[in-house]
Amino acid sequence: MKIFKNKESDFDRTTNPPKLEAHLKKSITEIVFLSTALVSSVLFVIMFLLVSRIVQNQQFVRIIELERNWANAVESFGKLLNVLSKQTEIFENEECVVNLLQQIYEHYHPLVAYPAFGRSDGKMFTYPKYDYGPDYDPRKRPWYQAAVQNPESYVLVKPFIHAILKEPAIALAKAVYDEEKNLLGVLGLDLIASRVADALLIDRSYIVDEMGQILAKKGTLKTFSHLNFVGLEKIASGRVGLTNYVAKFSIAGTYVVVEDSLLDEILISLIAPLSVVSSVFIVNLFAVRRLRKALKKTVVQPMENIVEAVRNYLSGRGFEIEEIEEPTYETKMLASELSDMVTIIDSQTQELKASYDQLEASQREIEEAYERLRLEEEEIRYAYNLLSEKLSAVIENFDEPTGEHVQRVKKLSKFLAEKLNLPRELVEQIELYAPLHDIGKIKVPKEILNKPGRLTYEEFEIVKKHVLWGAEMVGDDEKLKVARNIVLYHHERYDGSGYPFGLKDGEIPIEAQIVGLVDVYDALRSDRPYKKALNHEEALRIIVEGDEKTLPRQFSPELLEIFSKYSDEIRRLWEEL
Repeated sequence: MKIFKNKESDFDRTTNPPKLEAHLKKSITEIVFLSTALVSSVLFVIMFLLVSRIVQNQQFVRIIELERNWANAVESFGKLLNVLSKQTEIFENEECVVNLLQQIYEHYHPLVAYPAFGRSDGKMFTYPKYDYGPDYDPRKRPWYQAAVQNPESYVLVKPFIHAILKEPAIALAKAVYDEEKNLLGVLGLDLIASRVADALLIDRSYIVDEMGQILAKKGTLKTFSHLNFVGLEKIASGRVGLTNYVAKFSIAGTYVVVEDSLLDEILISLIAPLSVVSSVFIVNLFAVRRLRKALKKTVVQPMENIVEAVRNYLSGRGFEIEEIEEPTYETKMLASELSDMVTIIDSQTQELKASYDQLEASQREIEEAYERLRLEEEEIRYAYNLLSEKLSAVIENFDEPTGEHVQRVKKLSKFLAEKLNLPRELVEQIELYAPLHDIGKIKVPKEILNKPGRLTYEEFEIVKKHVLWGAEMVGDDEKLKVARNIVLYHHERYDGSGYPFGLKDGEIPIEAQIVGLVDVYDALRSDRPYKKALNHEEALRIIVEGDEKTLPRQFSPELLEIFSKYSDEIRRLWEEL
């Protein structure tokens, strides 16, 4: 204790550094209030910009939703025309046509006005009945001609003023053909724009055409007379005076427009920033007061207790330490005591090093055990692969003249899977299970499999069941999912012409598509009782260009591209086996 007493006696009581409590109170108060002012200013700007952006985004969300609802409402009537146009028997009978038009009118009035059917001979049917005059020929009308020029679906005619109702309307038309593709006429509907949009529009919104004619509106409008919709972008926003607007191009050459007050937007944008800034200042006032009290309890007094405890614990072990710059009373005392704790830390470091050496030894043992497990896994995988080949050889004895077919299907399937950049694990499973693709043929009578001539329809139906029998033999275990897919689906075709389920496109697992293509290629190149083997070029031509049995649409375009691109390598692999 002499050392510490001597150091304390050297202190000049008139020039001692300030107490930690007083120093922290002063520093923290200054820092907190300065940082609060800075943070509050930054938060105010960020919040104002963020809320403004949110408000603007809400405007875009509203206009997108409103435009989508408007387009869906119009398109729903077009889909109705598509459905009705397929009921060709209705349009071959005048009474049925009139009844259909009446049902449309009664069901969709007042949204729909004067549904009509212009027959191919020029006769016009409407409901309610309307006299168009003796010279009226629907075949010369734009809606009729547009529908005939686009027979696959309905057409839209840009907004116009309805000749009878004197209101803005949008016409939809769909050409009707009989089963022999003869034109029966054109079915048309006139949608009254204001009535269709009435339930969709929100306050201060409207719908106009490209020429600026208002089709429907709700509320008081302030921007309409100032906007030019000719050549307007698909979605545009701007400001007219103190009013913001967002306009979006929609169906049939229309625009949906929503207005908002600029003052309302600014007011909404200010509420959140002011609330946040006020909250920050209030919270900081309370925080500073609580922090001052907490410092006494959680920092100053504990620090004094620690210094005293360390002094007592390390009595007689004092070290001379360079004087700390701008020290407080407590930190100066703590520094002189902490110097002696270095020795303890060094000893503990040695203990930790010894523990680390033990951990390294344990890690080596774990690595050795892992390597043994890896070797065992490879042995199991080899045995599993060998078993698959043995099963495949059994299958070959029922159908193929040699066991080379199994190896060719296996190697070529793996090659295509690798060129498609499939996951490594899936490539390995395809290589492993491809030889099992015809395992179900074990259940097919051998006299059918080895029949020298072509099979009868009944015999072929029996052979086709081998994929189902094979799937039953593989089972439903999730670990054998790839094997089951290959066995069950390798005779499915990309265009839906295969069996057993007539799957097509992406419905067929990729592993089954690969094995199916390789199986066809190998069959073309192999001798059969009823045909001679083809060379590589002839087999490739049949697969890519087709013949009376095989068509290119039966295979995935991506697979065909890979097959053609690597044709020479495929030939080499086939001839090596």
